[in-house]
Amino acid sequence: MVALITWVAVILIALAALVAAALVVLYLRRGVLQREGGFDMCMRVGSQEGWAGGWVFGIGRYRGECLEWFRTFSFSPRAKRSVRRGQLAVSGRRAPDAEEDFELPAGHVVLSCAVGPTTVEISMTEPASTAFLAWLEAAPPGGHLVR
Repeated sequence: MVALITWVAVILIALAALVAAALVVLYLRRGVLQREGGFDMCMRVGSQEGWAGGWVFGIGRYRGECLEWFRTFSFSPRAKRSVRRGQLAVSGRRAPDAEEDFELPAGHVVLSCAVGPTTVEISMTEPASTAFLAWLEAAPPGGHLVR
């Protein structure tokens, strides 16, 4: 009986160590992305791409002509989505509705964007949205401007 309790304790300690290690890795990954110019950005894509349509937390980062988006709770070092500046057009801006107030972080605004034929909504803070719009408008001549 004592041996069984010992093994259960060892397994529970090992599981707790694995969970703690996973949390540390997520924290370090977020720190690296934030240090490289990342900002908090939630995204919602229509179900035509296989998503349920809910808001997903992530970190946005500008890399030259691309906006990269990394899921917050992912161990992947690669961006989940990458959109070239020329493919992206903002079609509207609004405050979160009553239901979204519970889903999104406080102080976020929602931007409706078109990425080719797909409609994408992104949510970010007011300063981040100003920087995002400035980045879009700073495109080289001949690029797509904000509508």
